[in-house]
Amino acid sequence: MNEIILTTPEQLDEIVQKAIKKALPDNQETKPQKIPDTCSVEDALLFLLENGYKISKSKLYKMTANKLLPFRYFGRRIIFSRNELLKWVEKQTIPSSNSDEMLLCIAKSARNKFRK
Repeated sequence: MNEIILTTPEQLDEIVQKAIKKALPDNQETKPQKIPDTCSVEDALLFLLENGYKISKSKLYKMTANKLLPFRYFGRRIIFSRNELLKWVEKQTIPSSNSDEMLLCIAKSARNKFRK
């Protein structure tokens, strides 16, 4: 009953890996989890934060009330599409190559206000 088995570390590693493969189903390793495109308000906030765009919950609600960003209703709940949110964010961001043009527009606007 008290048998001593001598193995090498490589053999022990192989035995443990075989035991784990038997215990775990194979379909978990091959199928990646698919994240649904729709999300709730809390999920949308987290999604935007993960992509580098921090926004508060109240700001998100104000923007939906003013219809400034894409959303839908599911019953009485507000839901968002992750793809539509990313497209909307891309439209809101300004490329850095446009900064010179923006500065010229701001300077021109300031000059016009100063003249009046």
